[in-house]
Amino acid sequence: MSECTHRWFITNFRAGYLVLEGCTHCGGRSSFFSREPAPPIDEYQEGKHFWSYMCSYQAVKFDLECSACGRVVGLDDMNALMLSTCNDPRCAVAELRRSRGSSRVYVALCADNTHTTGRCVSAGGIGALNEYFNQDLEPSDSRVVVVPCERCSSIDTCRGIVLADTGLTELY
Repeated sequence: MSECTHRWFITNFRAGYLVLEGCTHCGGRSSFFSREPAPPIDEYQEGKHFWSYMCSYQAVKFDLECSACGRVVGLDDMNALMLSTCNDPRCAVAELRRSRGSSRVYVALCADNTHTTGRCVSAGGIGALNEYFNQDLEPSDSRVVVVPCERCSSIDTCRGIVLADTGLTELY
């Protein structure tokens, strides 16, 4: 049995907000995706953490499904997708932008911005996103590269544009 040449399409599309919080006790950072009509800004305590609202961005979440084999790649571990504009010389994402020339670099943002849990967006999700964004490009077109946010030297200093609509990738 041969392996499928996936033809990905977006499924389970959800619009909402990427909400970033900071712990005033330990300095940790966390984010979550909210589908509420306005981003929640409540402060709360969770164990030893005292979470405070930092900022929010309009964002989208989605999964990918293959029209050829029906496989679904869930992207629940991705809170948002950001087009990188990072120029930090110490950041691997900025170096990737420089080395790839005209390629667009997107960062898949996970919930644990400090990566203390050791988890980020799955390798399977990153692979499917790369296939999705490059599947209809001509060989002469610039490529799209999607990387997990753990490649950023610091999510606090990494710069980019959080995608608020899947069609925005066509603009950049």
